Amino acid sequence: MLPPQPPTTNDRWKDINLPTVSWGPLDVVIAATVTMLVVISILSLGGSYGTDVGYNTTVNSPSGYYVGLLATALGLVLLRLFRYPLWPIVAALVAGVGVTAVSYQFGHDIGNGTAEFVGVPVGIIAATAMSGAFAATGIAFSVVRYREPFAALGFVKTNGIKPYLFAVAMWLVGLSILMFWVQALYWFGVDSLAPPDTAQKALDEAGGSIVVTIVLVGILGPIAEEIFFRGYVLPGLVRKFGIGWALLLSSVMFGLFHIDLGAIVPTFALGLALGWVYLKTGSIWPAMFAHGLHNTVAVLVAKYLTTA
Repeated sequence: MLPPQPPTTNDRWKDINLPTVSWGPLDVVIAATVTMLVVISILSLGGSYGTDVGYNTTVNSPSGYYVGLLATALGLVLLRLFRYPLWPIVAALVAGVGVTAVSYQFGHDIGNGTAEFVGVPVGIIAATAMSGAFAATGIAFSVVRYREPFAALGFVKTNGIKPYLFAVAMWLVGLSILMFWVQALYWFGVDSLAPPDTAQKALDEAGGSIVVTIVLVGILGPIAEEIFFRGYVLPGLVRKFGIGWALLLSSVMFGLFHIDLGAIVPTFALGLALGWVYLKTGSIWPAMFAHGLHNTVAVLVAKYLTTA
């Protein structure tokens, strides 16, 4: 009698629902690089214009213009060199810089050099524009270049409530890991790796407006990030690395894109949970729901939960 055989890769992942896509790891790396360059361009060019019209921004003029133009040039060179479509990325860049500049131009000072336009701080408007770059790149590198349907990015209809209940369950698992991580940092006194309170920061930038903050952090941000990291990056790595490594690598990229050292581990854990939701449900909608739930709860806690 033969001994039991270990499961093959196909057996191990036989219940995974993931589309077979045309793009691969090289596309993912270039898309990630272009996205970061677009974000830098919007931040630098928009912020420099804000400085020129008299507001306090995180970018100084004229050096910000140089950085923004250099980032734009590098992005365009990459796109042209590898023959990726220019117009979706250029449109996202022009829209992001334009909206930010117009907001500064027609905004007003609400104190301490902070600009506000139609009741919304310009910092929030600029952050929304930068989030849009993720969605624009993911769509440009899949739907436009490879002429894939939106279903290839995970826009697949779900049946019933079970996929969303599963998404909530996985979010709770990720949240438990985050709480354990924070407690471990407290036990060992490693303050440098403590997660930043990004929800409170966003709330402060929005002048305490819960509606504006939830729209940005709880809805628009998760939609754009899920299109890119789960819809585009994760399937693009599977053909080369397999499902397990693709899930791990896409989650690492998700963590690194949040820049702050303290945010890398929490967002990596969240990325694992969201990626697993996408793999098991075969749809990006439950992952967007769980991501939005996570961010919205964080904002509500920052707004209403007081600590001693």
